[in-house]
Amino acid sequence: MADIKPYLQKMVDRFADPGVQAAMKGFNKTLQFKFTDTNETWLLRAADGAATLSQESVEKPDVLVTMATDILAGVMDKKINGTTAYLQRKIVVKGAMEDLMKLQKLML
Repeated sequence: MADIKPYLQKMVDRFADPGVQAAMKGFNKTLQFKFTDTNETWLLRAADGAATLSQESVEKPDVLVTMATDILAGVMDKKINGTTAYLQRKIVVKGAMEDLMKLQKLML
C-alpha cells in the first residue's frame, strides 16, 4: 500500500508545465480517485489549465477512477503499464473517453 498523496500531487504539479496547460485549456472537470485498499477518496478539480487536490468525495464526478494505491504508484513510476492495467480491470474508469484521454496526460 503506497502513500498516494505525493502521486496525486505530482498530477496537480504537472499543470505548471506549459504543454500540459495548453492541452488542458478549457478542461473543467472533477476527477475523483477512489482507492480500494485504503478506502480513501481524493478529488482533483481541473479548471482551465490549473488544478487543486483535496481529500473528499462528490456525488457525481465527471470522471471516477477506482484502483489500488499500488497501481497508481506503479503507473506513475513507470513500473506498470497503464493501458495494460486498464485492460486487466486493475484500473476502472467511469466517464467520457475524451476525459480519460486527458487524464492519461497527467498520469503518464
